Amino acid sequence: MLFKTQHPTTERVLNRQSTRLRETPTIAAPVVSQSLVMITTYPPKECGLATFASDLVQAIQNQYRSSLNLHICALNPPKSAPRENFFHVLETDKPYAFQNLAQKIKKMEANEWVIVQHEFGLYRNHEVEFLEFLNTLEKKVMVVLHTVLPQPSPEIEGFMKILAFLSHTLVVMTHHSKSILVDRYGIESSKIIVIPHGTHLVEHQSKAALKAQFQWEDRTILTTFGLLSSGKNIETTLRALPQVIARFPNVLFLIVGKTHPGVIHAEGEQYRESLEALIQTLGLENHTVQLNSFIELPKLLDLLQLTDVYLFTSKNQDQAVSGTFAYAMSCGCPIVATPIPHALEVVQNGSGILFDFEQPDHLAHQLIHLLERPQLQMEMRLNGLHHMEPTAWENTAIRYMHHLQTHSDQVLNLEYRWPKINTNHVKKMTTDFGMLQFSKLNLPDTSSGYTLDDNARALVAIGQQFMLTSEPNLLIYIKRYMDFIQYCLQPDGRFLNYVHHDQSFSLQNEEANLEDSFGRAIWAVGFIAASGDILPLNLIAQAESVLKATQIQRGMLGSPRAIAFTLKGLYYAHQSKNIDYQDEIEALANQLLDRYNQTATKEWEWFESYLTYGNSILPEAMLLAWKVTQRTEFKSVALSSFHFLLDHVFSDKQIKVISNNGWLHAGQDLETMAKGGEQPIDVAYTVMTLYTFYNEIGKSEYAQKMTQAYHWFLGENGLHEILYNPKTGGCYDGLEHDHINLNQGAESTLSHLLARQTMERYSQSKMFN
Repeated sequence: MLFKTQHPTTERVLNRQSTRLRETPTIAAPVVSQSLVMITTYPPKECGLATFASDLVQAIQNQYRSSLNLHICALNPPKSAPRENFFHVLETDKPYAFQNLAQKIKKMEANEWVIVQHEFGLYRNHEVEFLEFLNTLEKKVMVVLHTVLPQPSPEIEGFMKILAFLSHTLVVMTHHSKSILVDRYGIESSKIIVIPHGTHLVEHQSKAALKAQFQWEDRTILTTFGLLSSGKNIETTLRALPQVIARFPNVLFLIVGKTHPGVIHAEGEQYRESLEALIQTLGLENHTVQLNSFIELPKLLDLLQLTDVYLFTSKNQDQAVSGTFAYAMSCGCPIVATPIPHALEVVQNGSGILFDFEQPDHLAHQLIHLLERPQLQMEMRLNGLHHMEPTAWENTAIRYMHHLQTHSDQVLNLEYRWPKINTNHVKKMTTDFGMLQFSKLNLPDTSSGYTLDDNARALVAIGQQFMLTSEPNLLIYIKRYMDFIQYCLQPDGRFLNYVHHDQSFSLQNEEANLEDSFGRAIWAVGFIAASGDILPLNLIAQAESVLKATQIQRGMLGSPRAIAFTLKGLYYAHQSKNIDYQDEIEALANQLLDRYNQTATKEWEWFESYLTYGNSILPEAMLLAWKVTQRTEFKSVALSSFHFLLDHVFSDKQIKVISNNGWLHAGQDLETMAKGGEQPIDVAYTVMTLYTFYNEIGKSEYAQKMTQAYHWFLGENGLHEILYNPKTGGCYDGLEHDHINLNQGAESTLSHLLARQTMERYSQSKMFN
């Protein structure tokens, strides 16, 4: 066994108690079930506000565990609505309706907040009783304003000022609406928050393939959707179409959605019949399709994804926001819209163009301008997608609950609900040859080629998934990634990293430092070599042959991360008992120990003079070396360096990994560290290392920080936005200072998968302990 004389720095570490975690333990507050009441119209009632409320409630329940009880007070529901589905039914025309509701809410325990969805007309003829109800509640009230009138009557202005006075928080959906409340109504800015209208995550599909499903391959699709009423002003589009068709004869206009129930009740199908008559008069029968029914969400999103241009033609100049074109933008539709406030903000972000209210000639001009410019359509599509990403319902739920949490007098503990493990995007990114490197949004980019790095990580991730589920289909992928690693292995025992889509090796291999890729490959094959009791023997033999072929090169490594990943792979292989790797593990650990001793000081307990990427693998490797060799200096350096790292990436129960926009150097103030550039891979490595330390050292603080770090993917980060996309199973490529990189490439997707699998193993270990 190799032995080295103890270095003074190591001796100092050995003699000093590592007490940081003990000195400031994180004590989790007891989870108390909180109750939240929402007063709103709600399905089965058919209106935009009911749909909004239902989507918001569903998003909150999907995002958080049972520490929060949501109670729906349904406002004037249809008689057919099952009453047992609701906490309370508020029928405003009944005597004492508001007083009875107030008494019921006051009796609730652990209830601090009431959310009121507000739209003009909901409390018609009962505005006074409504305000008196809010005044007697003795609860904090959050009012969500779906419309803000820029030119109110004196009565409405007075109502709004009293409503604001009685509310703790007013929520609006555009910054324009907030400006109106401040400038026109004189309401304090601090009382108003902007939370955009939520949108559904979309698993983006090929527009051509979707059009083919409906046999519209050769058509240019214009679409509008929503519950039909005269306020939507569909006739403006119909009158514009002849000019557009003269330039683009293949145009097809989709009118999607049934007639609004309130309109049916008041006038029947009079408005739709007038549109049908206009279609015939203008000779548009072959250029229009009406879908007069309720469209289920998946089909609606497909229709929007195949749309070339979305049309919003409302003639209501006081409309503050439109959920319909928010959904259209989230599906990548360029927008042509009338200039309501929501549309004005969209145009500022380059996602659409405007036309004047009830002006078909202007609409025709704008449509022709846009249809003649495919590149402009693509730019609007991408701008819209990036603009709408923060408005995913998951992010909307986080923003609502974060505000309630930070403004509550009681402790409102919110536990994130962990998503189910989903390997769909990994499989989608994998060809018959290996896992592709990049994607455009969630669509695999075949031109990006392949890397050894990604396929090594994929081998570990899918190998772990097989151990969790025993899904036979996964063996095909494990073999494919193993074959890719062997394909990259060179006769001299080195690996090449970059492979073109045609399976030829890239010249980039001659320019890049390939040692870290070497280390990740050894990590992966070592993991497979240790799985002989689970995986087929041919895979084990293949992994062992790679380990044998790379033995000489393993002794020539200089990169600390390459050394650490290699050590981790050999640690796994050592567990198989087939070959004794202890001497090699100790030699690699001694290299890391030398680096630590050369650099570490009392203030900077690290292996290098800067913190960069993949930092946590270094202390993890030292801890694994201690497990094999039992050398106490390995353990001590593992603990001191890991605690040092944790001190630099955790604050306020939130992880913020080192930015790839600029490394953190010794002596540099954390406040001056570059903003943004937080990569999912660094968070995943931290989660995995915390689990290793938790298993070996047993401190609960490691488990707490591991959970906090994983929650970074679910929204507990600087932007309070999700990085993991539960719709696709992919993970966004990075957290920047003010936005998310929406591409879902291999590295980021595998990072979340590895982190989620780690949490699953932790959860299972808790069940059996």
